[in-house]
Amino acid sequence: MPTRPISGTDIAASAMSAERLRMNIATENLAHAGDSRRLANGLPYARQRVVFSTVLEQSGQGSGGVTATVVPSPRYSTRHDPSHPNADPATGIVTETDIDPILELTDLMVASRAYDANANAARGLLKLKESALRMAEA
Repeated sequence: MPTRPISGTDIAASAMSAERLRMNIATENLAHAGDSRRLANGLPYARQRVVFSTVLEQSGQGSGGVTATVVPSPRYSTRHDPSHPNADPATGIVTETDIDPILELTDLMVASRAYDANANAARGLLKLKESALRMAEA
């Protein structure tokens, strides 16, 4: 089976998809900052983060690029507040998510800029291909 060359636009598109996921996760984390509501597992929302990995072309399958995986990064803070509805009845300790809104907003901005950079790269590659086609026609 002949191998397909790695396409720059495919790589940029996969990076844009990964950055979009990163923006969604940062937004979700922001929405849960300071949340003490319990989930089914008995703990508050666990902060999530996105881990990127490269995909290399293997035997003509795929075109290379980036994949993104969401992994939990549970960090909790505790405080003593026996009057809180989610406090442990025995100890009066409230467990809350430990999400730093500044870190999440920074991650959101960096992901947005990376998304734009990949979109610009894809546009540039498409213009380059159009120019090459015009030269071939001439």
